[in-house]
Amino acid sequence: MRFKYSTTNSTQNEFDSLPRIPLILSRENYRIQANGLVDSGATVNVMPYELGLQLGGIWDERKAIIQLAGNLSNQPAMPFFATSEISNF
Repeated sequence: MRFKYSTTNSTQNEFDSLPRIPLILSRENYRIQANGLVDSGATVNVMPYELGLQLGGIWDERKAIIQLAGNLSNQPAMPFFATSEISNF
């Protein structure tokens, strides 16, 4: 599959572009549109806190038990489940 490379800000140039895919995320009675970063080798998907809130998520320190790796290794994380559809696919 081929994915369109794009930036998130008009001040960025083509060297800052990453493969992104338009998604529709849903959970319970919530539904939002978002852009996902394509990472074909990922074993875990990471969602920004703000998107979790828009999907009705509630942060619970007692559930923040997932240890992330790489540049997110110092960030607390918790399990969160949502359904994802590839937009216009």
